[in-house]
Amino acid sequence: MAFSEGFLRNFLQRAVTGIIFVVVVACAFILGPYTYAIIMTSIITIASIEYNRLLRAGGYSPHMFMALGINVVAFTLGFLVNVNGLDYRMLFIVVGLVWAMFLVELFSANKDPLANIALTMLCCAYVGMPFALFNLLAFKGDAYDYHPIIGLFALVWVNDTGAYLTGVTLGRHKLYERISPKKTIEGFVGGILLTMLVGWISYHFFDDFFFHAGRTFALLSAGIVAVVGTAGDLIESMFKRSVSIKDSGRILPGHGGVLDRFDAVIFVAPIISLLYYFFT
Repeated sequence: MAFSEGFLRNFLQRAVTGIIFVVVVACAFILGPYTYAIIMTSIITIASIEYNRLLRAGGYSPHMFMALGINVVAFTLGFLVNVNGLDYRMLFIVVGLVWAMFLVELFSANKDPLANIALTMLCCAYVGMPFALFNLLAFKGDAYDYHPIIGLFALVWVNDTGAYLTGVTLGRHKLYERISPKKTIEGFVGGILLTMLVGWISYHFFDDFFFHAGRTFALLSAGIVAVVGTAGDLIESMFKRSVSIKDSGRILPGHGGVLDRFDAVIFVAPIISLLYYFFT
């Protein structure tokens, strides 16, 4: 199959950006809990700002600073509970911030308070909660372990790469054309197969490097990433289509914004984190 010059240029740009991004994120996780917290807080901040940009393009007026504050505080408190032994009851501060958001709307005299509150809370559920739950994956018995986090990100990136390469080379049948015209059934299947293969390899050849939780968990995680991650990608595409925006941002050349890069992670992280916390 012959590839156009434009395709090759875009693929090279995606590859270079992706490699740099992966190296930066992985190094932050490996260096320790505080660099993990810094990179995660940065991702949460940029993702929250991009979410606000999407909604404002659609004519909505969410409370960006309130949503950003709730998201960052929720992650930070969860992190401090694990790394510094902060009393878990301090997490109720998040409840106070949510109530404060209602009061801000009460006295702001906006035209559509119900929509503003609902969309602000959606930012907390869509961005804040998944990244806050990452702390369940990063800490087990109060000890920081970067392996599960890197494992989750690796599986998501493998699925994305497998689906992309299989789709552009073998893709013929549209997966869900109404939402994402470029996604194909062949790409979806290719992503699943490659992700499951990497999950199997991680257990058999690298001493369960990713999760230290056994073969079943490694393969189950790979399957969840491949299926739920694709759903997360489609859901973000649905959001962007509804406000007529192609990319959530421009911070990552060839990939778009942080939300574009983490759309799968946002839906996969809560499931994997909770499974890891309760069943390992």
